[in-house]
Amino acid sequence: MMGIERSVRMGFFAVSLALVCSIGQSQTPALIKVDRYDDADDYLPEMERKNTHGIRLFLRQQESESLFKVLTPRNVTVDVIERVPEGAEFGVVFLLGGTSVLSIQNEKLDRSFSFQSRSRDYWWEKKVATYLIDAPSDRLGKDGIEDGRWRAGSEHQTDLKAVLDAIAQRYKGPLVVHGHSNGALSIANIAGLNHASVKAYVYSSGSHYKRPTDIVYEAVHTAPVIFVQHKQDTCKVSNTVVFEEFVGKLKAPVKKTLLVDGGVKSMGGPCSGFAPHSFVGLEREVVQQQISLIRQVLFP
Repeated sequence: MMGIERSVRMGFFAVSLALVCSIGQSQTPALIKVDRYDDADDYLPEMERKNTHGIRLFLRQQESESLFKVLTPRNVTVDVIERVPEGAEFGVVFLLGGTSVLSIQNEKLDRSFSFQSRSRDYWWEKKVATYLIDAPSDRLGKDGIEDGRWRAGSEHQTDLKAVLDAIAQRYKGPLVVHGHSNGALSIANIAGLNHASVKAYVYSSGSHYKRPTDIVYEAVHTAPVIFVQHKQDTCKVSNTVVFEEFVGKLKAPVKKTLLVDGGVKSMGGPCSGFAPHSFVGLEREVVQQQISLIRQVLFP
């Protein structure tokens, strides 16, 4: 009888445990994700037709790169494309402009046209690790994270902190946060974190003029800031005529500026990925000059 009673009790325990596990699993929230909007097929033919100078239009994921995912406290994932060259002196974290939605197919970077994504290998040449950041999984639609108020808000900051924490676990060197165009708002949001691994910021054609938020002026940067600007940038959010005002108003202990000129004729609108706003035809030169300034502030 005791053996039977013991079996009954063990059976009851097993059923109870299975029920608890089942309840726990059912309460785990599903990952928040929307379908990715990829405009490469629409955008590429026009750029190929206009590309009479043979400018590189994109750089697909290389064999030396890997994609990893960061799960954030909002229950979304953020894709990160990473490469750490041997002997890398520092890492640069790229925050894209526009919608920030990368062209990723089958878990690999495909055709993404931004200045940062198409110029990654110029950083590797100088022993710099690169981290290309996608939009979060709940904002992969057509508008991505183009909304300035969202970029300045707490949800974006939550995601950015999770991404920086994950990168800092993988790479122990100093990190430089590099935001192009709309990425300026993301930089300013990161500045509010005062993250221990971030040792410098780069505002590349930084979007700041007549935005729905003043975060770039409200943020206090505790690390040096580098501003990169094309003299012929006429994009309404980063026009060179207001560049000096931008530099003067931003709060940072050290500020350095890089003004460049030249390149090739714009192949799109003033804010496009192939205009002076995105240093078209000057990619390698601009990257090399940025690296020189970054080294000055990181290793004085």
